[in-house]
Amino acid sequence: MDLTKFSLKRPVTTLLVVLALAVFGISSLMGLRLELMPDMDMPMMLVMTIYPGADPESVEELVSSQIEGKVGSLSGVDSVTTYSQENSSMVLLQYDYSTDTNDAYLDLRAALDSIETSLPDDCQTPVVMKMDVNAMPSIMYSLSTTDGSDVVSLANEDIVPELEAIGSVASVEVSGGRENYVQVLLDEDAMNQYGLTMSSIAQYIATTDFTIPIGSLEQGSQSISAISSADVENVEDLKNIPLFTSTGSLVHLSDVAEVQWAEKDPDSISRYNGEETLTVSITKNQSASTLGMVRDVKNVMRQMEDSHPGLVATASYDASDMILQSASSVGSTLLMGVILSMIVLFIFFGDWKASLIVGSAMPISLLVTVIVMAVAGFSLNIITLGALVIAIGMMVDSSSVVLENCFRSKDKKLHFKDAALVGAQGVASSIVASTITTVVVYLPLCLQDGLAGQIFGQLGYTIIIAMLASLVSALTLVPLFFWIFQPREKKELKINSLLDRIKGKYEKMERKLLYRKKLSMAVAVFLLVAAFALVGLMKVELMPSIDEGMVSVEATFRSGTKVSEVDARMQELEAMVAAHPDVESYTLTSSKGSGSISVNLKDKRKMSSQEVADQWMEETKDMTGIQLDISVSSQMSSMMATGSGASVTLSSTNLDDLKEAVALVEENAWDIPGVLNVSSDAGESATQIKVLIDPLQAMAHGMTPVQAAGGLYSMISGTEAMKITSNGDEYSVMLEYPEGTYTNASTLLDASVGGVPLSEMATLQYTDSQQTVMKSDGKYQTTITAACVSGNTDAVEEKLDALVTGLQLPDAVEQAEDTMDQMMRENFTALGKAIAAAIFLVFLVMAMQFESPKYSLMVMLSIPFSLIGSFGLLFLSGQSLTMTSLMGIMMLVGIVVNNGILYVDGVNALINEDGLSLDDALIESAKTRLRPILITTLTTVISMVPMSLGIGTGTEMMQGMGIIIIGGLIASTLLILILLPVFYRMVYGKEKKEKRKRIGKRRKPKNGATEAGNGKRTETEGQSSL
Repeated sequence: MDLTKFSLKRPVTTLLVVLALAVFGISSLMGLRLELMPDMDMPMMLVMTIYPGADPESVEELVSSQIEGKVGSLSGVDSVTTYSQENSSMVLLQYDYSTDTNDAYLDLRAALDSIETSLPDDCQTPVVMKMDVNAMPSIMYSLSTTDGSDVVSLANEDIVPELEAIGSVASVEVSGGRENYVQVLLDEDAMNQYGLTMSSIAQYIATTDFTIPIGSLEQGSQSISAISSADVENVEDLKNIPLFTSTGSLVHLSDVAEVQWAEKDPDSISRYNGEETLTVSITKNQSASTLGMVRDVKNVMRQMEDSHPGLVATASYDASDMILQSASSVGSTLLMGVILSMIVLFIFFGDWKASLIVGSAMPISLLVTVIVMAVAGFSLNIITLGALVIAIGMMVDSSSVVLENCFRSKDKKLHFKDAALVGAQGVASSIVASTITTVVVYLPLCLQDGLAGQIFGQLGYTIIIAMLASLVSALTLVPLFFWIFQPREKKELKINSLLDRIKGKYEKMERKLLYRKKLSMAVAVFLLVAAFALVGLMKVELMPSIDEGMVSVEATFRSGTKVSEVDARMQELEAMVAAHPDVESYTLTSSKGSGSISVNLKDKRKMSSQEVADQWMEETKDMTGIQLDISVSSQMSSMMATGSGASVTLSSTNLDDLKEAVALVEENAWDIPGVLNVSSDAGESATQIKVLIDPLQAMAHGMTPVQAAGGLYSMISGTEAMKITSNGDEYSVMLEYPEGTYTNASTLLDASVGGVPLSEMATLQYTDSQQTVMKSDGKYQTTITAACVSGNTDAVEEKLDALVTGLQLPDAVEQAEDTMDQMMRENFTALGKAIAAAIFLVFLVMAMQFESPKYSLMVMLSIPFSLIGSFGLLFLSGQSLTMTSLMGIMMLVGIVVNNGILYVDGVNALINEDGLSLDDALIESAKTRLRPILITTLTTVISMVPMSLGIGTGTEMMQGMGIIIIGGLIASTLLILILLPVFYRMVYGKEKKEKRKRIGKRRKPKNGATEAGNGKRTETEGQSSL
């Protein structure tokens, strides 16, 4: 079907179709979810197992290794990593991306059930959880009250249920706050006087609050159920609970204990901007819209504040802010790209109607793309919006080629309608072929799995849709609007005069260069070597960092450090954070052994997030007894688990050897210039006390070892006797000894368990163990991090690697890839394969187009020509080489060959159809194709300038890609016009010599000889059979 003829024959129908597409497109746009990044589905499972009282090494030996050995051979498992810590084991399974996680879950559950009997008796049943990399809080609230009401009860009983009722909410977590309870503070002397124990008192208390059905009673003609019950409603009721002494006399609980309201020692302490609060974190469902979920949550929180006047709820983190800012920035970049492209067209055509014709085709193509995106379930995010920005410049190519040919047809005195038809049909095959070469580049990307496919798959599909839509628009709307608006091309333009001067100087230069083959070859090889040399000088990262205006301060202390002590040290960091002029707000959390501060910076600030992090790293370098990780925080960094500083990973099959090697590296790493702190993910060694109960001695005193250990636990940690309800809220009743009674290790053996001194049946053993024992695919592994400011990372990394290589480590220890290095290698390799596949597909398309592999290979020389510009501009801009940069290389494969196609196709036409000599054809093709090449190149380059500048929030993600494309296009355009004629002549000349050798004589030309260069050398040419 001839689309151009149809659109010109049925203009009303065509315009109505356009109107319908516009309406559906706008409707689809309004319905698309707005997110920061595409949804990522990484097939991972986590097995959590609790083993109370076990040290990390025991957990590793008795639990983690057992599980690892069983699940490592399951179908689809790619890698197994275990983390053994005090009291718990975590086993992380990474599956192949093609694995069905539902089937994998069933297989994993069955495998765990089969080894449950071989796990220690005290070990709890392993729990399996599916990991979701998108499961990060979308909004966080800091809660406090001004009327003295219990904010913890308010949150747990009123707020959390309302939030969980929202359909788009996946989970709600509460941290911080101080929980009230009823404390029964036991008097040990009084207990001994009356012959009471903690266990007996707990039993008496438990029997005073009950509800027991006793049967049915008859009343007249009815049968009524009867119950017997007793209730404890308040503290006074508790005080009056009767207790029987060993002599049978009766006392009350208040005679042996002080009963009072108290606050539990918190599991964590949370503060927002210095004031103690409760933190509520809300995570969305994977399929839900972040903006929609945040809107619903804010409505619920407003209702809560209205119904509870004393409640103060402040949103301490809101992911929707970053999403809206990023969408606005990328959207502005998209609009700017459209406007700049139209300005370029105006410069070349000199008529606003011409620019508007091409410009009007772009929105329609974009809206069609949006319709397909909505059907495919895509969201609007940095990647898909970036794809539309990239597509803008390429969309213009087909439309501008059609428009220029329409003008050329109009110059032949044709009517506007006929000129539109002839012009569009004349280049239809060319722009179809050009679009196909661009589209096939993205097919490998769309079929890619792994992280690269998760992130960039939508980019590939979006660009393919946009390019196909722009092709249809170029063949229908451009000729139709050309006929309707009847634009006039101005011939006397400054740009044309400039191009004429360029053509004249180009011809003189190129005629001299055509015969300097060695020089051209040397230049080409030098540029290619220089391009790859620049790669070695650039920093390589998995993904570019995005400045979301957030900094994370993570602090790790010695294992077991109390919450109160952690909080005291965190106050030093809090003071530093609060004093910084660029800080807008912060949320602090202190928990057992660790603490964190999430910092939000002001939108208008003097320093970047990285500069703030570097400054704080310098200020905290002298802090001791604490491991700090201060880094820029973003959604991408959270998913990639990135940190600050340089790191090296050691592995071994022998844990003791690994410990020795880690200690040696840590000791020497402090001497590296620029290192501010040295730590490892194994943590500092922690002292643990083991209470070894003699079974025979325990039995001799009438108890089992388990009963003795349980009694000791109650003495140290207290025991819950019951729960009471007060003012509609439920509270625990805890039996405890006064603080310090049994918490001193030196006097522990003096404690009495069941009336028997612990020293008569137990001994104490002190052991040292590291906080975390990690294994990856069967080998023990530890990562050592040398913290430093961002500018020193590469230098420190190099010196740290050299240090490890130079040290005499145990034979069983070797340097290994850490998780980030492995992820980078796998994804860079995957993208490299995709680029190779794209190059091959482009070659196939061009070979079919030219019916000649030789000329296809010649055109593909434009690809290496582009690398010097790509890597050169990336290096000069100071950007890192990332996955998005490599994506730019892949895109160049489909873009730069189009200029090569234009040039080689022109040369072949001039030789075959116009009968020009080779040299004249090489020069004339460049001169003739200069204008269309410049139009397509400049529209693509100019439209990507806003992206490459990284202006606005979130645009850093695609900045490297824009730089790569701009540098590559500029370099390839220049080198195609300068070096490609030389290589064409070399290939053509070699072919002619082979023909002469076969026929044994020189073939005479049909059109005579054409003098080349300065006239001293001629080239005999015939009608090309190409």
